[in-house]
Parts: sequence; structure tokens; C-alpha cells
Amino acid sequence: MKPKWYVEKRKRAQEMLKRAKPAKYGSDVDLDVFNMQVPSHGKVDEIVELSEAVRSASRTVGTRDDEEYRSGTYFQYDNDVVYLKYTEWLKEHLPEGLIVLSTDDAVRTYPWLEKYWFRELPMGLDKYTTYVAANSVGGAFVWVQEGAKIDYPIQACLFMGTDMMAQVPHNFIIAEPRSRIHLITGCTVHPACKKAAHIAATEIYIKEGAEVTWSMIHSWGQNFHVRPRMGAIVEENGTLNMNYILLTPVKSIQMYPTVILKGEGARASFRNLIFGRGKSNIDVGSGIIFSAEETRGEIISRAVIMDGSTIDMRGLLRGNKPNTRGHLECRGLLLSDKARARAHPSLDGRAEGTDLTHEAAVGKIAEEQLYYLMTRGLSEGDATSLIARGFLDTDIPGLPPKLQAEISKIVSMTAEEVM
Repeated sequence: MKPKWYVEKRKRAQEMLKRAKPAKYGSDVDLDVFNMQVPSHGKVDEIVELSEAVRSASRTVGTRDDEEYRSGTYFQYDNDVVYLKYTEWLKEHLPEGLIVLSTDDAVRTYPWLEKYWFRELPMGLDKYTTYVAANSVGGAFVWVQEGAKIDYPIQACLFMGTDMMAQVPHNFIIAEPRSRIHLITGCTVHPACKKAAHIAATEIYIKEGAEVTWSMIHSWGQNFHVRPRMGAIVEENGTLNMNYILLTPVKSIQMYPTVILKGEGARASFRNLIFGRGKSNIDVGSGIIFSAEETRGEIISRAVIMDGSTIDMRGLLRGNKPNTRGHLECRGLLLSDKARARAHPSLDGRAEGTDLTHEAAVGKIAEEQLYYLMTRGLSEGDATSLIARGFLDTDIPGLPPKLQAEISKIVSMTAEEVM
């Protein structure tokens, strides 16, 4: 049974949804055409009990069937949590250091979760955030306890398999003081699922001296609408590293994760690596608010845009305190005359002594680069693929080496496939 506070907040969100406003950026989506009442999927005891079609799709976004080099696995199929398990490594080495539950179970288990519920991610931010507050089902609750350092990443897969459904998870990451964790979240679809919507909310709370590295890999379909929402707060000497990778065509995606650096010495880094393919409408942004002295942050977005896709790369650095430093970089590589890319950097200095910089560039591959590689024996397609892989730069600081290698391999395979 859900607690009273939760029931009351859901009712309030349902009322707010009647007058909720569209997002500031990106195309608007009619959520009424999507259905949350879909057939349930039974739980499995081992991930290998899922069908080969499901596991094959999930592998493309970093989910490992063997769970090797993973501390645990969360697998949500449509709106059912079908698999949640710590690996034997974690049970043996750190049985008390980490709690992973579905958010629905966490609500019943921890009364204190009320104080985190849509605290830094406002419930009324836009209609998509309100939609999650009113309708969420599932989502991963990850609580890293004080001083726990989880060396192998937790993997979470949000998988969609039913046409015309809305998947609506609400995720929490809470890192207690001096803890450390890596997460890799893969979002993907069953080959038979042709059209659906993924509307999500994630709240991240990083306390003194804690470090969270979160890598998201998205692989959707040409008729999918995706609206992830994220708000984070980082306290004194805490660190948030966020990496986002989009691999496949999508009907539309709009996201603008925002972090507040609240404590002195806090750090944040966003890295976005995007393949714009097909007729994708992509609007991706990130924001860092420097609300304490000696805070640092960077936003780096790289996009390869092809076919008839369109991308808007946004970024906001807001310096509210002195002795703060931020850098914003947006770069787009056009591989088609029909592709379009726009950069929207925004610097907002509100205190003497804040140092905010940006650089942005959009263009095509230089002919001399192609010619040089082709004179070395590469075909035009191979040369283009090589340049695109180098342009995306998958060397991501903060990742454990094995996870870095996995992500680099996924990006390289995608580049080879599409060129």
C-alpha cells in the first residue's frame, strides 16, 4: 500500500496535468494517444530467461547478459520491473553498501523519500514532468550509502515492447557522503514495437564528497517520442559526470538536464554524443548553475547529423557566485545536404569573478581530409566513418576502463553501420 503523502502528491499532479504547459523547447507531443495499460510481463530469475530478441536489443545499449563487470542489474520491460538482482560480486564484497529497488517499492519502504520527491526537479516544470508525477510506474531507486565505493557499474535497461504505449519511470540516485558509483542506463525497443513514448524523470542528489558517473545510451525507433527530465544537486566537493549517447533514429527527443552546484568545490560534467539519422528531430541541452564558490563545470556536445535529421544543441552556464568556472562546447558534423544543425550556447554571469566560456561550430567534412584518407587506400565510406568516429571522441573522463572500452565499441560499431 502506498503512503498517504504519495497518494496526495499524485492527486495534486493529476490536477496540475489538466493545465500543464508544453516544454519551452522541442516539438510538442500529444500524450493522450499513448496507453499505459499494457499487458504485464512476468518476472524472471535470471536475465538469460528473457527472449533472445529482448536480450539482443538490450546488448546494443550496453546491457550485459553475463552481468560481468556489473554490480547489479535493473531491467524494466514496458512498465514492469521484470528483473532486479545484485551480482554475486557485490553480495560478497559490499553487502551493506548499496540499495537498488524499483521506485514503487522504495516509496513503501522509506518514508524519508518524501523529502526528495520532485524537490530539485519541479513537478510543474512542464507537462512531461507533471505527467511522470501523475502517472509514473517503476523506475530505478539507487541509494549508495555513506563511504561505499562501488567499483563495478550498476546496469539498468528500460525496454519497450508494446506499440502505442507510454513508458513512465521515475528514477532516483542518492549518493551519501564520500560514496562513489557508476551507472549505465540503456534504453531500447523490441524490433516489433513501431511507435511509443518514453516519458521519464530522474532526480539525483550527491552529498559531500560523493561522486556519481551516469552514462545513458539510447537506441529508439523512427516513430518514438522521448522526453527524459532530470534535475540534480551537488553538495560540497561532490562530482556528477553525465554522458549521453544517441545511436538510432527517433521521431523526436527533447531533454535539458540541469544541475545545481550547491556546495563549495562541487563539479559537474556533461558529454553528449549524438548520431542524428533518418528524419530525427533532436533537441538536446544541458544546464549548470554555479551556486557556490570554487565550483567547476563543462558541457561538451558532439553530433554527427545525416539524412534529413535536425538537431538543436543547447547549453546554459549560469555563474551565480565568484571564483567559478565553466566551459561550453557544441560541435556538429553535417554528412548530408538535407541535415540541419543549430547551436544555442548561453552564458549568464551574475557575479564578479565567474569565468564562463564557449565555442560552437557546425560544418561538413573538409574535402582535403577525405582526399588524404582515400589516397591511403580507404574508400569514401570508410574514410567518412573514420572521421566521424574520431569526431565523436568517446574518451570520457571518469569511466572505469572496461566501461570506457564497451562504450567506445558501441559507438564505433554504430559509425561503421551507418556510413
